[in-house]
Amino acid sequence: MAITIDSTLNLDQVGLRVRILTGVSVTELGDSTLSELISMAIEWFEEESALTYAVNTENAYDNAVVFYACYLASIAQNGIGLEQIRIGDVFVQYNDDEPYDKFLAMAKDALHAKISSSIKTTTYNADAAQGDIDWKKNIDGSDSTLNVRQKPRGM
Repeated sequence: MAITIDSTLNLDQVGLRVRILTGVSVTELGDSTLSELISMAIEWFEEESALTYAVNTENAYDNAVVFYACYLASIAQNGIGLEQIRIGDVFVQYNDDEPYDKFLAMAKDALHAKISSSIKTTTYNADAAQGDIDWKKNIDGSDSTLNVRQKPRGM
């Protein structure tokens, strides 16, 4: 059996990945409902990152959308959950941590790991002796030098 990597990802495959990770079948959560949850995950991504999501442009962003859609699908299938239940003399207290909160944590980690490492280091521009640092160029490539330290008088 040969394992191959599919290098082209589309929204149908995002839905398939969500189904695989959550174990939610089509009979439990229909395709139109899953599609709506993926749309909500994309809206979450765009709100969190201030970027426009396009499938198959960055793996970390695709994973963030998939994991957040898994989180939403788990809530849609199982509900938010009960903290406690009492039936007669029987009292059951559940953990505060929902098992599918892991999907939320993984979505945030995938998104933040990519965003926090996106400062351009190949064109880093700083003159330590003069205090001139072009922070804007380091981040997005545009040129706008900011003098963070004033030159001493007489120089």
